[in-house]
Amino acid sequence: MSVSTQLQQALQTHIDKHQAQFNSNPLAYIDPESPSPAAISGTEQGEQVQWQTFVRDDKATLSDLAKALEVEFPAQLEQLFCSLYGGNLPAQIDGHGIELLLPWNEEDFVRLQQNITGHVLMKRRLKQQDTVFIGLTEQDDLLLTVRLSDGAVCLEYVGKEPHHVLAENIGALLDVIEVI
Repeated sequence: MSVSTQLQQALQTHIDKHQAQFNSNPLAYIDPESPSPAAISGTEQGEQVQWQTFVRDDKATLSDLAKALEVEFPAQLEQLFCSLYGGNLPAQIDGHGIELLLPWNEEDFVRLQQNITGHVLMKRRLKQQDTVFIGLTEQDDLLLTVRLSDGAVCLEYVGKEPHHVLAENIGALLDVIEVI
C-alpha cells in the first residue's frame, strides 16, 4: 500500500475519532488570506474551521527542491507531502505524542519547502547528516525527522543528530502509530 493511501486512511481514522467524540470534523486555524480546499465551508468557529482530507489532483513534487539541495528524497517523503491537503495528524508512538505536519494549501506547501531548505542547510552547517523534519513532538525541541541516507524516521533534538529510530521508513511509521 502506498504512503499516500496509508496517510489518507490514518487521517480518516483521526476524523472518525474526532466526529465520534465531538460530533464534528477536526478544527484547524485559518488565515482568511490563504484559504484551503481542505476547509469545510460554513464551519468556521472564530479563527478555526473544520477540515477534511483533500486529495491533490495536480502533480506536485519535491524534485526541484531535491535538485536545488543536491539530495535525493525518499519517494515516501514526496508521497507524504505532495498527495493531499489537510490538517496535521496527531498520534502516539513509543510513548511519544507526535503530530505529522501536512500542507494546508499550496502556499503552505511552498512554505514547507522553504522550511525544509533551512533545516537541511542548518544540518550541513553543523556538519551533520541530512534529515528532513516531518513532524513535531510534545517537546518543543524534539523533532520527527526522516534521515535522507536511508529513509528511517527518527527522533532528533534541534541542532543534534537523530538519536532514536522510530520506524524504518514513513510507511512503517504509519503502520505503527496510534492515531488520536
